[in-house]
Amino acid sequence: MSHIIFSLLFAFATIQAAAAMDRAQGTDASGYTSGREPSREWPAFERRRIASPPQLINAAQPSSIPDLSGEWEILEVEDDKRYKATLDKAGNGPYSQQGGRFTTTKYADRLWQGTWQQTGNDREGGFEILLAEDGTRAKGRWWYSRVGSQKNIPPREHGGTYQWNRLTPVPASR
Repeated sequence: MSHIIFSLLFAFATIQAAAAMDRAQGTDASGYTSGREPSREWPAFERRRIASPPQLINAAQPSSIPDLSGEWEILEVEDDKRYKATLDKAGNGPYSQQGGRFTTTKYADRLWQGTWQQTGNDREGGFEILLAEDGTRAKGRWWYSRVGSQKNIPPREHGGTYQWNRLTPVPASR
């Protein structure tokens, strides 16, 4: 029992010390900051989190991502389901399965991430694929985030694997 009390006291002292350091710097460990001198009171409920909004791939520097445009054949491996997507330079565009549309949200170090929506069967989710160095194919996975009115689907849990093949030539780099 005494080791539990000691552990709790140690944890409390550690938290108090960290909070004091954060107050002295005007921030806290969660990234919250205040727009004025740090308060000497604790906790400081008046602090606000300053967060930058998520940015789509279109806001990235043009030279930081490859040109993802063209026609792609997508294979959902587990179901052997094939369809085609026509994407713009940023990797956004429609695909032929259930009135679908891909939206790229992030691309870094060949890791291509985004969302998909299918109006034909009222479903949506996310995807994450790794683009081959030559830009002609990609492999990865997809998952559901919503099916009809069911919105509590844990991300990356229910879905499958993708294989993408570019059907049109890779656009020349500028």
